[in-house]
Amino acid sequence: MKSGKGLDHFQRVELEYAVRLQVVKILIGEAEHLMEYLSLVVMQINPSNGYVLVNEETPEPLFSKIKNNLVQPKPKKGVKVSSSLQVSLNF
Repeated sequence: MKSGKGLDHFQRVELEYAVRLQVVKILIGEAEHLMEYLSLVVMQINPSNGYVLVNEETPEPLFSKIKNNLVQPKPKKGVKVSSSLQVSLNF
């Protein structure tokens, strides 16, 4: 990781994979039939610090089920937030 620059490319890819896996596990655990609607899930990741949000474009009940069960990544030491730019992920 480059200190003070946020997450590097590898860490961003790892984080995207971890978020995707977490969303799938949440949906399977809460209501497996909702997996059919995985493509409607929109997540936002702040690439500077890895903070993850469920975008409000995600329809209910997907939004609530994911939001209520989402575990934030542990803060990275030495990562300085350089911008509020967010990356949106559609599954």
